[in-house]
Amino acid sequence: MPRCVSIMQNHETAVPPAAMNLAGIDLLRFASALAVLFWHYQHFSFVGAAPFQFDHREEPFYSALSLFYHYGKFGVQVFWSISGFIFFWKYGEAVVAGRIGAGRFALLRFSRLYPLHLLTLLLVALGQALFRASHPAYFVYQDNSLPSFFLQLGVIGHWFYPLLSSASFNGPIWSVSLELLAYLLFFVLGRRIGLGASATLATVALAGAGFYATGLPAFECLLYFYLGGVVWLAARRAALWSRRRRQIVNGALALLFLGACAAMRPGWVAADHAVVALVPLLVYVFLQGVQPLHRGVRRCFNELGNLTYASYLLHFPLQLYIALACGWLGREVPWRSPWLFLGFVTATLVLSYVCYHHLERPLQDWIRRRWGVPAGVPARLGGNAAPV
Repeated sequence: MPRCVSIMQNHETAVPPAAMNLAGIDLLRFASALAVLFWHYQHFSFVGAAPFQFDHREEPFYSALSLFYHYGKFGVQVFWSISGFIFFWKYGEAVVAGRIGAGRFALLRFSRLYPLHLLTLLLVALGQALFRASHPAYFVYQDNSLPSFFLQLGVIGHWFYPLLSSASFNGPIWSVSLELLAYLLFFVLGRRIGLGASATLATVALAGAGFYATGLPAFECLLYFYLGGVVWLAARRAALWSRRRRQIVNGALALLFLGACAAMRPGWVAADHAVVALVPLLVYVFLQGVQPLHRGVRRCFNELGNLTYASYLLHFPLQLYIALACGWLGREVPWRSPWLFLGFVTATLVLSYVCYHHLERPLQDWIRRRWGVPAGVPARLGGNAAPV
């Protein structure tokens, strides 16, 4: 495929990216961040270096949150797919046509991701040193060695899995580390073979085969990232349909999603396999089904979506320092307490809001101004799902 080819190979009228209502995507980003937050609540039950020994049913508000306690880890796969969707939406044509160079592409990624990563890495390094001084083991993630610190400093700590430990220091950064590989391949493949339907589906197939043959999470990340690209291509085509046809297709896909979820409950389909189909369906359903017309509602959903990256990187340092405080007070972490749960979630979201508006965005804008990215570049152009 020539480098200058459009993302869509047919002579179709493209839907301008700015015309898409992405309120549903913003809401899904926030919901996925909460899912990971609830899943990682189990960290509070950590004792020594032994595996977690607890019953999910003892966690606060279990009857209402059991779905998140059991399946919240799959929020990472949702993040990866949302990132793929956003990249196809915002960068796709510019990359294929050569309108954005590698240097600018890398700078946009660096300015969005690195400042908060560096801050949380240093916070966790200090917190783990303090925790280890008064406990027989580190808190949750045990590999806090100097070599792992330098790997994390370069955001490449998970590139060498399984040769090295799968997580260290601020453990959740692992998914962002892998997403950097997806960004690199997205840029290279976009320039070389384009981002049309054939190239995207071929990449999905190869990444899926690689993941199921080797189990390497790098292939898994690439699989879900490009499945997000499939959602973008599908949404772009659906925009050309009549309203009636879109409603019928969207309803059918929503029913398919609910049916697949129902099949997971009795164990007919393993969750690890079902999510490959469920995640892109979920992204598409939220994109098409959540499109509020009121500007204030869209702004609210966007604000919630903006909390995603900060909440993802801040929640583990917050847990670490809560555990430290409990240790200094001579008591165990009261992880069964609903008050700890509510306080932890509230504190994470408040800190994320403050961090986004007073740290992430100012530093991002400063870096871009300093290195020549024109003022007024839309936030989404440098955005990140979470990754994600």
